Order: sequence, then structure tokens, then C-alpha cells
Amino acid sequence: MLDREDGRHRHAHAVIILVSVLIGLVLGMVACNMPARTTSLAAAQDAPAATQLESEFTAVAEKVLPAVVRIDVEVGGGAAVGEQPEGMEQMPERFREFFRQFPFFGDPGEGGGPQMPGPRRQGVGSGWIYSADGYIVTNAHVVADATKVTVLLHDRGDNEQPVPATVVGVDPRTELAVVKVDVNRDLPFLELGDSDSLKVASWVMAVGAPLQLEQTVTVGVVSAKSRIIEPDPGLPFRLGDIIQTDASINPGNSGGPLVNLRGEVVGINVAYASPGRVGNIGIGFAIAASTARRVLPDLMQGKQIARGWLGVQIEELNANLEQFYGVDHGVRIAAVDKGGPAAEGGLQVDDVVTAADGTPVRETFDLQREVAGTAPGTTMQLTVMRNKQERTIAVTLGTMPAELAGIPSERAPAVEEEGADWPLGIAVLPISDLTAEIGQSLGIECQQGSIVGLERDKGLVVRDFEPGSAAAGRVVPGDVIDKVNGTAVTTVDQYREQMKAAMEGDQGFVVLHLMRVVNGETMNRVVDIELQ
Repeated sequence: MLDREDGRHRHAHAVIILVSVLIGLVLGMVACNMPARTTSLAAAQDAPAATQLESEFTAVAEKVLPAVVRIDVEVGGGAAVGEQPEGMEQMPERFREFFRQFPFFGDPGEGGGPQMPGPRRQGVGSGWIYSADGYIVTNAHVVADATKVTVLLHDRGDNEQPVPATVVGVDPRTELAVVKVDVNRDLPFLELGDSDSLKVASWVMAVGAPLQLEQTVTVGVVSAKSRIIEPDPGLPFRLGDIIQTDASINPGNSGGPLVNLRGEVVGINVAYASPGRVGNIGIGFAIAASTARRVLPDLMQGKQIARGWLGVQIEELNANLEQFYGVDHGVRIAAVDKGGPAAEGGLQVDDVVTAADGTPVRETFDLQREVAGTAPGTTMQLTVMRNKQERTIAVTLGTMPAELAGIPSERAPAVEEEGADWPLGIAVLPISDLTAEIGQSLGIECQQGSIVGLERDKGLVVRDFEPGSAAAGRVVPGDVIDKVNGTAVTTVDQYREQMKAAMEGDQGFVVLHLMRVVNGETMNRVVDIELQ
């Protein structure tokens, strides 16, 4: 009896265990299958959105690519531009200095490859067709000082041959330029879009010829807007209203378009960030289309862009200085050019400008933008805090000097002569050839053609001297040579004649009378330099 009962119990237990195992297996299979089905369902739901986005990208590329070109440039003299990996050393000096300010910046205006010596410098950039009759937009530094420009079109596929192009207009202040090709046919062109309506995280596409790889497309988003790129102190202006993007921009992309999903140009690619110059890291920069819209019509006509000029040096305020001057924003007037518009309007050193024509001025670029964007001859109303009393000062703007706009003056300083044989290795230029930026590089304050505080406006400024020469340690850049062996010199020819006479004589040394402004006063000294 007990054995029979025990058997029944054991049988029941076995059935219960078997049923439990079967239930566990079923539940396990359901649990395993549910995520797969859920994932599959989610993927199925996402597929249409991804396919739609892909279709939009391909449609934009098909529309834009025929209007994007490669630009090849030759500049007389020197070695190849754009054919050294480091990127900048063969660029025109003013642009090389500009990009050198950024320790992370590579210049996207040239192609890759080993440096190749030769009688010409060569560079590669990008551009885009602005009008059906052959006007093409690119960067100013791509065509700077070009002696020959050719453009590779792509509207007829990959069998096109480069065609000659003419540089029509260049504006270094905005880093934009226009070139023209004549091919006897209407060309596909791109429309300027509304860069002001761009939003952070909006999709954008960069198109160009990075590393000489034509018709390259990269996609990303707008990372930030209204960036300001600070130039080297040698350049008196900054690039503002810059779009930052993570669409890949590399050497050769300069001048190419940054477009939105409608295929409209919202930016013109100009630079990229590259720590150690190892390549793009997802930080690229483009000039806003709103900037291009203002200057392209004049550049197409070969006009120099006329900009307002105030004639001051300005500096920003920190919190302590804002409290000291009794303002919560503004920029301080650090210097006023003698005879300039600001001086004539009554602006003074230590004034704090808080608004220009009603627009708040919170940093130096704000005032620079407002002034440069106003036509010369216009009277601008400046809100100024002077001795903690607010007042309004009306200033009639002048025309910005060419050198302040980044345009070389017609009269090149004698010191720029290439290969010049300077006596004792001392390179000079007349005071009359001084510009504000040259003076700044020499550590002297100057206005156009004069040195502030110097008791006379004639003489020769020491621009540089050859390392290891007898002059090293005896003269300093910024010194003014007044006399050579007691004879006054005011021109480079007179300087050369007197130095030549000294070296051909039997005195064995030459005596230079030097002047320099120290603490606002002219200091005079005499140095003797042994003739070698």
C-alpha cells in the first residue's frame, strides 16, 4: 500500500517537474523572440525616414555637383603652393600670417602631396558658379597674386578640360573673390540661400575638391553660428559672421559651397581646425551667404568694396573696467588718428562707445562691423560714455584705406624688394611708406605716413636686419635713421649712396644717427658699426 502510494507521489512529482520545464521553455522562447520582433518592427518603422533622408541628400548632390568647380592657380616665383602637407608656407604672406594665428588651423586653399620646387607656385581650390554667364565665387586667398587661373568645369561630366579664367574682383576683408570663364554656353549655377535663417543642427553639405579629389561631397550639421575668426595682429581686421560645421572640410575645399537641403549656398568654405595639422577633426568654417550677398555684385563689376572708416584704435573692456567707466558694455577708444573722421567728429581717447546708430556695441567686432558696413560719407551717431556722462557724437565716416581692407597699396615699400642687397644687412623704408599694421609689427605707433610723437616726419625706418650682421644688437626694428656719417638721408637711394661711400672709404666704421619715440618723446642716439 505504501509502496503504491509512494509510486503515485513520485509519478505526480515527475509530471509537475516536466510541466514546469515545458512552461519555462515556452516562456524562454517567447522572451527571446520578443526583442527580435520589437527591434525588427522599430527598424521597419525607421526605414522610410532613413530612406527619405538619403533621397534628399542624393537629390541635393545631383543638383549641386554640376555647378561646383576646381580652381588651379599659378603665382610667379617660388616653390609650389598647396603641395606641401603642412599647408601654409607657400601662401601669400598676408594670408599665411592670417592663418598662422590659429595653432589648430590648416588652410583649405591648397592640395596635398610632396613639395615640388619650381619657378612657379601652384595652388588648388574650389569654387561654385554664381551665374549662367560664367561668374564663379571662391576665396580671396585662393587667387591672391595669381598670374594664371584655370577652372575645371563639371557640367558636361568628367571629360571636361580646364579652361582659362580671369580674376574679376578680390575682397580680402571678407575673404571672397570672383573669377570669370567664357565658354559660349549657359552654365548651371547655384542660388544664394538665407544664412540668417539657419539653425544650429540644420543639415548642410560641403562640396569641393579636397586634396585635388574633384566632386567630393561631405555631409554634417551647422555646429554654431556667428563665429568670429581672430586674425594675426599683422592684419587689422577679423572675419565675422562665420558658420561652424562638422561637414568635413579639408585642403582644397576653400571657396567651395556649403549648401542646405534645398541646394542653396548658405556658406563659402574657408578654413578648418586641425590640431597638429593631422587632418579634419570635424570643425570647419564657412563665410555666411549674407556676407557674400553684400559684396558679390560689386566684385562682379571689378569694384573695390567701399567701406566706412572711423580712424580709431579700440579695445574691449573687462568687468573691472566696465565698472570703472560706468558702463555695462562697450569698447574703449585707445587712440584717435590725427586728422581722421573720429578726430574731426570730436571723439577722444578714453571715450567708451556703447552703441553705433542705435545698435549696441559689446565687443570690438560689433563696432568694426557697423562702421565697415556703412557707406563712406555717412554720418554715424555714436553713443559714448565720457567721464561717466553719456553723450551722442556724430561722426562722418571716411573711406577705409586700402591697406586696412587687406588690399596692397599701389606704392610698395622699398623694403619689400625681393633679393635687395641691403648695406650691412639693414633693410629700411621711408617714414612716408609706413602703414598702421607695419608700425604695429615694429612696435611703434604710427598713422599713415608718420610716427606718432616723432619730432620730424622724414627719415628711414629700420624694418629688419640680417641675423649675424654687424648691425645686430646695434639697431632695432623701428629705429629711424636720420643721418649716415652726418649726412641726412630721407630716401632709400640717399641711404644706399651714403652707405656705399662709407664702405668704400677708409674710416673702417659708419656712424648712424638714430631716432625713436620713447614714452611719447623723441630720443636721439648715435651708434657706430664696424665695416666688415
